[in-house]
Amino acid sequence: MTKYIAEPFNALSALGLILAGSNAMHQSRKYNFEVRFSVLGFSVVLIGTASALFHATLSPVTKAWEEMAIIWATFGWMCILAQISNTTNKTPSIAMFLALAVGVWVTQLGLEPRILILGSHILQTVACAVNLYLLNKCVEQYCNLNLLACSPKDFSFNINPHPSVLKLQLMARWHVGCATAAFIIRAGGVFFCETFINIQPHALWHLLLGVSCHYGLQFAMALRQSILHKAPPATSWTLGGLLGCVVPTEVPSRAMGAQLRWLLKMAGVDQLDSV
Repeated sequence: MTKYIAEPFNALSALGLILAGSNAMHQSRKYNFEVRFSVLGFSVVLIGTASALFHATLSPVTKAWEEMAIIWATFGWMCILAQISNTTNKTPSIAMFLALAVGVWVTQLGLEPRILILGSHILQTVACAVNLYLLNKCVEQYCNLNLLACSPKDFSFNINPHPSVLKLQLMARWHVGCATAAFIIRAGGVFFCETFINIQPHALWHLLLGVSCHYGLQFAMALRQSILHKAPPATSWTLGGLLGCVVPTEVPSRAMGAQLRWLLKMAGVDQLDSV
């Protein structure tokens, strides 16, 4: 605690959420994604902003906004995953705006913080379970791979997944893994703080949640782009393969050429004979 900031580590670590959401909003506009992706990115920015303000001031009002933003983001993630392949339906964007309006209304009811937080955590748990189911369904349907457990599909000699598909699966696994680690640290914060580290564990929760949100947003945009363009998922990885982001997909002809070269390579054909 400082003279001006109540919990500096927790307030500073919330910047990870702001960066993840801001990057998604920038990419959504740059690559011409639907409004729903910008809205989802903004909800992550709102989580980080409200969380930073709460830990700086310990105000119940900012805590209510933080809980509302988390519920809004999980609900928006659910809408996007459920309608990931729909090319014309604007229902996800409309539903996300309606959810924001309801959330703002709830924050103005003046509920006790204890009741508000309890209800928020219950909704978050239910929404996260549904989102995990939808995410696993997307990976199985569009990547033909399993999300969590390794299966013969992942290492089959006869069925070799395209490298871009494996990278998309890795994004989904990073998203789930970081979210799970964040939940464990949040649930056992006192134990971790006193036993292993000498900083506020909630700061680690912010950082892991920011990484999880980044990969979740990038996964959704990469998969959406792949479905619309009928091309392999386009992602770029830096920092030794640790940081992945969506990039513009190849034009269909080049994408088909890349798929053909991959199939020929798997068949053991290095080059085609001239006719």
